[in-house]
Amino acid sequence: MCAEDLLVIILGWGTLSPYERFSISPQCQGALQSASAANTVQLEDSRRAQILEFIKANPGAHLRGIKRELNLAMGVLQYHLRRLEKDQSIVSRRRGLYKRFYKKLDFEAEEQEILGVLLQETERDLLLYLLKMPDATQKELSGFAHISASSTSWHMKRLVEAGLVKARRQGSFVYYMVKGDPVKILRLLKSYHPRIWERWAGRLADLLA
Repeated sequence: MCAEDLLVIILGWGTLSPYERFSISPQCQGALQSASAANTVQLEDSRRAQILEFIKANPGAHLRGIKRELNLAMGVLQYHLRRLEKDQSIVSRRRGLYKRFYKKLDFEAEEQEILGVLLQETERDLLLYLLKMPDATQKELSGFAHISASSTSWHMKRLVEAGLVKARRQGSFVYYMVKGDPVKILRLLKSYHPRIWERWAGRLADLLA
């Protein structure tokens, strides 16, 4: 094998023009193609590992959020997410408009719902408010969140459907309270959203005592 052939193996098959590929020996052509395929597999494995680590650190992340944070092309990301789901490394769960991703076996269904809510500002704040102020009315929740009564009703309906809040009607009023385990909610908040926890810790820390 000549020195020039060794050099092109180092540079890689993909860097060569069609004429340059034709001019090297058949033996080197095979070696270059094998090396190029190996490099592609290595790159794909590296990207998949990067995506998996991101999902592990950010459970409940959705497609566009992962794309933005990792700066990957949409098609490339979708391909790797499909592979990770097929390999049973991750699971997805659709909530509203978003499909959210979790590392498989890390979280049970209720925890996945909680983590999905914690990523959505308005519903997260309503849920946390109810931990401190159970049996709040729709009017009280609207005043706290600074949103309209119709918007509050829509968000509360989603929280009820998620199994995290229950509603109780009494006369013309509807009262809401958290249905899930408060300690579980706060531990997930503290573990995966420490900055938000810091804002709420003074009001909710006693629930972890």
